Amino acid sequence: MPQTQKSVLVDKDLRPAYFDNFHCLAADCRLSCCKGWHISFDKKDYLSLKREKGSPQLNQMLENGLRRIRRGPLSEIHYGEFVMSGGVCPLLREDSLCALQVEKGHEALPFVCRSFPRSERPQISGYLERSLSPACEGVLALLWDLPDGVDFLSDPLPKGPFQRHTFDEDEYLQPNFHQIRSVCIDLLQDRRFVLPHRILLMGVLLNELMEGQRDISRWLAKASSLPADALPREILNHSGEKSLPMFLSNNLKVLLSLSPSNGAFLPIKRQIFDAMNIEIHPNSSKATIPNSPYLRAKERFDALPQAEYFMENLMVSLFFHLHLPTVSDLEAMWKSYVNFCNLYSFYRFMAVMSCRENAGELQEELFRSIVHASRGLIHNGAHQASLRDELFKNDSATLAHMAILLGN
Repeated sequence: MPQTQKSVLVDKDLRPAYFDNFHCLAADCRLSCCKGWHISFDKKDYLSLKREKGSPQLNQMLENGLRRIRRGPLSEIHYGEFVMSGGVCPLLREDSLCALQVEKGHEALPFVCRSFPRSERPQISGYLERSLSPACEGVLALLWDLPDGVDFLSDPLPKGPFQRHTFDEDEYLQPNFHQIRSVCIDLLQDRRFVLPHRILLMGVLLNELMEGQRDISRWLAKASSLPADALPREILNHSGEKSLPMFLSNNLKVLLSLSPSNGAFLPIKRQIFDAMNIEIHPNSSKATIPNSPYLRAKERFDALPQAEYFMENLMVSLFFHLHLPTVSDLEAMWKSYVNFCNLYSFYRFMAVMSCRENAGELQEELFRSIVHASRGLIHNGAHQASLRDELFKNDSATLAHMAILLGN
C-alpha cells in the first residue's frame, strides 16, 4: 500500500541575527578568500567567464587563469576552476581587490565568489535557512563581538513560487526537524553547563531517539527542562586529563590530513607540530605526544574572557550552517552528531594552540587557525565524512569516545 505523503511550504527565512551585519572586508581582509584553496564553479559560470571581455589586462588574466576540470563524479558542479598561482587567484590585484569585480561589477563574478561566505538552503521545516561560513575572517569578527550569544531572526519570503518539501505521513523525525534542532541550539547556549558538557548532553538526548523514542512531544519536554546534574557520571569519567593523549593524537591526525594543496595552512601545521615537539610525517599521530605544550597553551586560552563565548558562538553558527542534526534517518542523525563532535574537538585544539608559546597576536592567530581549518574541513564534505567514518570503523563513535574528543 503506497505511503500517504504530506508537504511543507518553504515560505519564510531563518538566519542568525549577525547575518544582516556581515559585509566583505575587501582590501582590509588579512585572510582573503581569494587565496589558499581551489576555487571551482559550474558550467554556466565557466562559459560566462570565457565570454567576458574587458581591458587587455583583464582579458589576459581570464585567458591564462581559467581551466576545465575533466574529472570526478561532480564534473557538472565543479566544471571549471581558476588556475591558482602560488595559491592565489589570478584575478586578485596587488591592492587585494578582484580585477573582474572592479571592471565588470559584482554580478560578473561566478556564483561561488558572489555568495561566499553566505549559504542558503530550503529545509523540511518550511524555512529557507541563510547562514555564514566560519571560513571567513569577517564572520569570526562578528562572533567575537557577541558576548551574549547568537540570536535568530525570521521574515516571510517575498511572494513567489515557493518550494515544497514532501515526506511520508508516518515519518516522525523530518517533520520535527525545526523543534529538534531548536532544542539542540538552545542547549548549546545553556551556560549552566560548560560547552563540552552541553554537546555531550545533546548526544545523550539524541541517543534516546536512536534507542526508539518516537514520542517527540515527550522528548522535547524532557530536553527543554534538563536539571543542572543531567549528565551521567559514567560519561564524565571518560573526559579529562587522563584522556588527553587520545584527544591530542586524534587532532594531530586531523591536522596532518588537511589538504597539502592549501599552502596557506602549511605554516600553521609546522608551527603547531614544532610547538608540540613533534616532526611532521605520516606517523606523527602515533608518536609519543607530550602533554605539557598543549596544557600550557590551554591555560593561556582559558584565561581569555572571550574564549568560552567565542567557542560557543562558533559552534552554534556551525551547527546551524551545516543544518544539523541530519534527520533523514536515525543512522544519519548519529553520524551527523559524531561529525559535529569531531569538528568541535578539532576547533578546540586549534583555538588552544593559537595560544602556543611564541605565537602572534591572539585574535589574529586564532582567526587564522579557524579560517584555514574551516576551509580544509567545512568546505570539504568528503574529507569530513572520511574522518567521521574512520571513527565508526574503529568503534570510536560511542558517547564514551565523544567524551574523550570533547573533554579537553
